[in-house]
Amino acid sequence: MNTDRVLSDGWELKRIDPREKIDAAAYGQEKEDWIQVKSMPAQVHDILYDNGFLDEEYRFGWCENVLWVGEYDWLYRCHFRCEDEASGAGLLFEGLDTYADIYLNGKLVGEHDNFYLPQEVKVSGSLQKENILLIHFHRVSDFLEREKWEPKWDGAVQKCKVIRKPIHDFPPEVPDGGSNYQGAIPYFSPIGVYGKVHVKTWGEARIEEAFAKVTVDEANDGKVRLIIKGEGGKTALSYKLYAGQELVQEGALEEVQEPGTEWSIESSFTVAQPSLWYPRGFGKPFRYRLEIIAAQQGNIVDKWERQIGFKKVEMPSPLEFIINGKRVRLWGGSMDPLQGYTHCYCRDRAMRLFDMAENANMNTLRIWGEGIPQPDEFYEEADRRGILIWQEFFLGHGAYPDTERIADECRKEAAALVKRLMHRPSLLMWCGGNETIMGAEFAGKEPFGKDIPLKVFPQVVEELDPGRYYHPNSPWGGEWANDPRTGDYHTYDCVWQYPYQDYPQFISEHIRTAPPVMHSLKKIIKGSIWPEDEKVSGWEAAAKQGLLSTYESPDCMPENWLQRSHRNANGQRKSGPYWEFYEPQGPEDMIYRFGAAYGQEIRRYGEQIRRGSRQPGESRRSKGYFSCKLLDTWPKVYCASIDFFQEGYIPYYSLVRLFQPVLLSFEKGESIRLWLVNDTDRDVEGTVTVSIYHLGEERNLRENQVDVRIGQGGSDMVFDLAEYQFFPKDCLLYAKFVEKNGDVCCSGVDYIDIERHLRYKEANLDVRLDGNYLVLKTDAFIRCVEIKGQSGEDEFGWLFSDNYFDLMPGEEKRVKILGNKDSGQLRIKGHYLQDEKVLSFTRKGL
Repeated sequence: MNTDRVLSDGWELKRIDPREKIDAAAYGQEKEDWIQVKSMPAQVHDILYDNGFLDEEYRFGWCENVLWVGEYDWLYRCHFRCEDEASGAGLLFEGLDTYADIYLNGKLVGEHDNFYLPQEVKVSGSLQKENILLIHFHRVSDFLEREKWEPKWDGAVQKCKVIRKPIHDFPPEVPDGGSNYQGAIPYFSPIGVYGKVHVKTWGEARIEEAFAKVTVDEANDGKVRLIIKGEGGKTALSYKLYAGQELVQEGALEEVQEPGTEWSIESSFTVAQPSLWYPRGFGKPFRYRLEIIAAQQGNIVDKWERQIGFKKVEMPSPLEFIINGKRVRLWGGSMDPLQGYTHCYCRDRAMRLFDMAENANMNTLRIWGEGIPQPDEFYEEADRRGILIWQEFFLGHGAYPDTERIADECRKEAAALVKRLMHRPSLLMWCGGNETIMGAEFAGKEPFGKDIPLKVFPQVVEELDPGRYYHPNSPWGGEWANDPRTGDYHTYDCVWQYPYQDYPQFISEHIRTAPPVMHSLKKIIKGSIWPEDEKVSGWEAAAKQGLLSTYESPDCMPENWLQRSHRNANGQRKSGPYWEFYEPQGPEDMIYRFGAAYGQEIRRYGEQIRRGSRQPGESRRSKGYFSCKLLDTWPKVYCASIDFFQEGYIPYYSLVRLFQPVLLSFEKGESIRLWLVNDTDRDVEGTVTVSIYHLGEERNLRENQVDVRIGQGGSDMVFDLAEYQFFPKDCLLYAKFVEKNGDVCCSGVDYIDIERHLRYKEANLDVRLDGNYLVLKTDAFIRCVEIKGQSGEDEFGWLFSDNYFDLMPGEEKRVKILGNKDSGQLRIKGHYLQDEKVLSFTRKGL
């Protein structure tokens, strides 16, 4: 039987001065100055940190003191045994960053120059019982200087784009006194092994690669089309399909008749009426296990195995998806890399992200084109949880070199990614990168390299994965790339004026900015969290200095907070309307002010596009909404809903409420109208209660009940408050939807006036524990109830089914206590209340 072994042990690291070539045989035997590697994969900074050569502060984004790492070349060495007697052998590198020479037993066997591409090197006849694998990583700056540059690209193309490595691994071309775009100060450039390293051996035959196209036809039968490549003698190929441990179908595929050659076959089979894979919220994400078996003379010599799922996808118009007969709008986030201090996959961080996405009722993750390839383990989790994937190829903001070399590298990257992912049931669509065309339009420059997303990538998809939707870029559509009326739209309305932006077809990035929660902010700020001179607001100080007449907005946060922001991205101008909230008296107020403003913008825009058209009864135009950024790659004061420490603040919990499957929403225009939105897998029917609640008098001024029925995927206006004619502006809007079975499906509170015009009374907040739930009640309205957890000195790792919510009198609110903490203290307080409730918590059961 053929073997596949991951080389996770026996590795060492050594620093050397930059050089073209090395004496690999000598370095293979050298004893001095090698650093032991605790586990692989690991990049150079990871290994140095594990061995005490680097301080932790670089992992929090303070990277000035680790820039020296990029001035050297680095050697990885692995000693391994191979007892197998095999006809063939190969080395597979899942991720090398970036320029590397590969030596086996003193002999150069491969060269690597593309971060995004895995590499397989055949080493048949070169393996011994005792082996030395050596990888020589060259410093990237040498290659940056060597690559060809054309004068026409000046001012239009970032110089780092001549190298196929993430653009945010390079220093900013225009330093701005803050962080780079991702959040490192001044920048961070990883180097080394970021993916698994395999040694493979095989006998007379093997399956070299296989990929499967899985579809559902009009009769709801499953179709599996296979392309299998291999080498060796006469080989019989067959398949087996399992549901769990049960074999549900098997059959012969092809028999390779040409001995001693490389071969490629195409085959297919049908599965009658298979169980379907549903996205989250619409059914069970059912999967099958597919085995492809290669046998010679009745003996199994190789096996290829994958989890697959059957789903039927229809798209009546671009980005309008019907999956297994259900209208599915995409609610989710635009996903940056999980962390910046390494490109290695961090499983714990990924699991926390998936947990938070599920808690926020998300059904889709957009894998950002300026990010990094995720490993199979990530997509396996998306498959298991029913999370759809909007997968981008790796192009970033602005133009690219229009050379055949770059186009060819991108073609190979796309082919490798398509082959690896096309069988995944979570994979919904392909996209040609992030803001490649829009970035050139913003800069008023020629979109060099546009043929890559417009010609190269779609050709690859059509050849390998026909029938799956390919979106040319994000954003894309209409008269210009970011036209809100067609395709998808990035909400830069905070710094650019756009027409037609009220009801865009699809929001793939909605961006506003705010600091993270206090305990996260304290870990990333140098100096006092609230300097004395910040007692005067940024706007007042700017006015006194005569700065308000300048184009640039005055800083509206403390300077050391803004040091963790990317100034060139206009982070301080992308905030929500913080001026609608009370002036801050301290850091907690400042964080609340910006967080609440960000949350308000999420609600305003998100509910607007979920409701759809202003005209009652018209079809909804918007097909989806992605938060941007979903998470911070580095600690940052910018736009992420989930911060670097994977904590959620008001923006995150605003998404939790925005994405609830059934939503009550007040549209405030020429009249105030109440809408009910249904994005479940079924029709909903019941009674809506709507009321006007007076804050000062703590009572309902008006109340009405309406019987409603909304079809699956539908949205409609259910009540027009013009019926009330007029009422005071210091009132709340409240609505509740109770289904026919008596269950409270959803409720919502909204405001007529801005927050700084309202006055909030003291209230008696009653809180108790019911197993792993908090149960909250109040005798008067409470604005923004915050729940904080602490286990010993540790404030991190808590998660709640809801937080930072408004609480109405007479309403019982149940909040599930999630996260990774089994015990600790819970502190509960309304933002404007004086008293705080404290409870001791111990988790019950599993």
